[in-house]
Amino acid sequence: MNVIYIDSSPLCRIGVKELLGGVLFFHKPSESILERIKEDPDLIIMDFPREIYSFEDYLRFINLLRYKYLSVKLLFFIDRTSPLISSLISEANPDAILNKSSSLKVIKETCISLIDQGHPANSCGLKKSKTAHITRGEIAVLCETARTWDVGITARRLNLNPKTVYSHLNNVGKKFGIRNRLELFKMMVLL
Repeated sequence: MNVIYIDSSPLCRIGVKELLGGVLFFHKPSESILERIKEDPDLIIMDFPREIYSFEDYLRFINLLRYKYLSVKLLFFIDRTSPLISSLISEANPDAILNKSSSLKVIKETCISLIDQGHPANSCGLKKSKTAHITRGEIAVLCETARTWDVGITARRLNLNPKTVYSHLNNVGKKFGIRNRLELFKMMVLL
């Protein structure tokens, strides 16, 4: 069983190592990880990033990984959730999602089931139909705006018109029932 675990929490690393045995650990996703992998991974376990703006890097890594390793399974560990987090994670199309507080038995059974190509019985998966769909452009604008907190800078960095940035932010707000941009920024801060 070849498992890669991407998470910055040392406590979670120790728990996964005890639970699954030989696991490769990395702090955050990067293309250099793909160069260090000797054998095709069966399972990638990832934590949702602490900073929303780094989620684009996660998606880019996941896409590269799935292109290189067609049969790899993806499990997201989360310790908090919101409609926005659920929607972002659904864009990654994970095979399973588990809360970090799940029992060790459920975590182990889910990992083994994913590796054996089955469907985990006790995992909490997200279905795209139950979450608001955020486009790639909206994700890019959200992530960059969370990084800069300035629409003008976001527009320049993404090579967009500021009105397009406002439009993407307004569309995300509508999808989550947020009444104004201040509420949207507050939700982004809570991530």
